[in-house]
Amino acid sequence: MEFDLLFALLEYNNDYKRRKMPYQTKTITNSIGMKFIKIPTGSFLMGRDAHLEEGDEDELPQHHVSIDSFYMQTTPVTQNQWIKIMRDNPSKFKAPNNPVENICWHDAQRFISKLNQIEGENRYRLPTESEWEYAVRAGTTTQYHFGNSEKELARYAWYDRNSENRPHPVGEKKANSWGLYDMYGSIWEWVEESYHENYDHAPNSDITWRRDDKQDICKVLRGGSWVAHANLARSATRNYNRADFGFVTSGFRLVLIS
Repeated sequence: MEFDLLFALLEYNNDYKRRKMPYQTKTITNSIGMKFIKIPTGSFLMGRDAHLEEGDEDELPQHHVSIDSFYMQTTPVTQNQWIKIMRDNPSKFKAPNNPVENICWHDAQRFISKLNQIEGENRYRLPTESEWEYAVRAGTTTQYHFGNSEKELARYAWYDRNSENRPHPVGEKKANSWGLYDMYGSIWEWVEESYHENYDHAPNSDITWRRDDKQDICKVLRGGSWVAHANLARSATRNYNRADFGFVTSGFRLVLIS
């Protein structure tokens, strides 16, 4: 009886320690130094809670989505990484470790195609919109992955209040609990799919949500930027633009298919 009680106490203590430990997972670094971290299988509520959070109508309705594990780049693609593949630099604010910007959706696809050729496998792509939001939330349900108050945002993001009106090197701010940097602020990040005006009929899985009409020319961007205010850096915030239009606050990060 005493042994059983002792064993139970030890198990409880070990479980408590596991729950208090920071998230740890496998990472992969590719041939040009891009680092990817494994995002676990799980499910979440995508979109904003209309009763608790202010935002646009395209963030509704909130809906349940299941996600298979995948590897996400820990930072946006840098100018140095872009140059290694594309041999040019379209960015306005040139610095090797800054995120590459002035990138349209088609530019990102050209980079992916060349990177896949160099690596010899068809393993890289943009994240789906649901993968992106699942990754930034990192198991949370609040407006930001660190809570509901924007007072802490400067610890995690470059945005209009602290950026000094310019982009900054990636990875300088604090990561979320899954090891991802600059998911808020820095640059708007292209994702794979076309823009839909709301989440009516959205899939409940991580598949790419496509459309076959004239609006297919517009693709989704997520995360905010160095000139955007805090409300545009919420986990649920959506943006969009033409797939052939790049601007000084648009870039991307990649998913690696394991």
